Amino acid sequence: MKTKNSPFNANTFQEIWKKHFFKNKQIKRFQFIEGTSFYKSKLPALFFNIGKNLTKGNYYKIHNHKDFENKTFVIYDVLTDTEQTVHNLPKNLKILKSVQYPGFLIHLNKFKSIDDYLLNTFSKNTRMKMRKFNKRLDTCFDISTKMFFGDIDKKQYDDLFDSFLELLQKKFSDKQISYNNLEPSEWNFYKEVAYPLILEKKASLFVVYDNQVPIAITYNYHTENTLIDAITVFDVDYSKFNMGYVNNLKLISWCFDNQVQTLDFSKGYFDYKKRMSTLEYNFEYHIIYDINSIVSKSIGFAYYAFFELKAYMRKKGLDVKFHKFTYFLKNKKQANTQNLNAKTTNLNNLSDFKDLVKIDIKKDTNYNFLIKHVNNFLYLNIKSYLDINVFKLKNQEDTYVISSDSSAQQIKFMK
Repeated sequence: MKTKNSPFNANTFQEIWKKHFFKNKQIKRFQFIEGTSFYKSKLPALFFNIGKNLTKGNYYKIHNHKDFENKTFVIYDVLTDTEQTVHNLPKNLKILKSVQYPGFLIHLNKFKSIDDYLLNTFSKNTRMKMRKFNKRLDTCFDISTKMFFGDIDKKQYDDLFDSFLELLQKKFSDKQISYNNLEPSEWNFYKEVAYPLILEKKASLFVVYDNQVPIAITYNYHTENTLIDAITVFDVDYSKFNMGYVNNLKLISWCFDNQVQTLDFSKGYFDYKKRMSTLEYNFEYHIIYDINSIVSKSIGFAYYAFFELKAYMRKKGLDVKFHKFTYFLKNKKQANTQNLNAKTTNLNNLSDFKDLVKIDIKKDTNYNFLIKHVNNFLYLNIKSYLDINVFKLKNQEDTYVISSDSSAQQIKFMK
């Protein structure tokens, strides 16, 4: 995907990235390469692209200049259809390419509307399921969406990013796996860069609310006619509603309403990306080196071997095991309160129970562990949250009851 007006080449993105990751170094540009800026590493004559692997796609062209001589350049996240003037490459310049991640996108301009997209992408049975999830979510909760693109109040932005962080932490705590974007260095960068980019219409936040509480947030980058999904998360307590697909359908609907031609899910394999996309492509890491320089050539092949090893480990699933291990090391002292065994029993009536105490699980954070169970009850019974009650039993420890006008369920937690 050729990225016109790439946000990763914008001064805002590059200067804030520099501030967070190499404050005392300069951004360098070279005549032989167009579309990418660099910074110098500690190794001799080795340069990395600005943004490294925090970009979501780089594009460049090679020109016949000699300022690459005796140097090595590493460019992360190069898109596979990058147009290079191959026949005009400088005589001594070579490029090594290492495939790292699959990428997925939807060519929305091939379809007239979201209904046309669904009709031509999914089977009748799958379309029915998607509509069911979406309708049921809207039935059970007070759902609304908002795209913050070009304008956002700073306090509202800060509050949203706090919610964004909490949802991501909750998701990966539930998975018990480390996530690089949650590292303080990366998250602090995203929080600072997103606000000005939103104002410049180079980024956006798409939010799904349940009664003004964010339950899904997607951070996007924007090019001339493409929306790039950079980071997306939904509240795992709403998993029963297949929130991943529902959130994406709402985002796709916004894209059609605003004449966005391409929705790019970016790098990394997920089943929903594969099923929803119209094109699969590759992200590559490119190493450009001078074949007449032993140092440049040696560094180039060393990095190529390193990247190929990482790709092999990722293909074998070793990266997932590594992230699970690092999560364990960071959190082994914390008690795992999310995996309490819960036994559910359907009830005919509540007359057998005494000393039921009504509780508000959304206002009292002590009962947050019940939200997922209540949401599951709402999904199965197709009830609005406003039409149910949640009780705690005084005389039975760790026992709760959810009831509506036509059904009830007991939940007992086993430690």
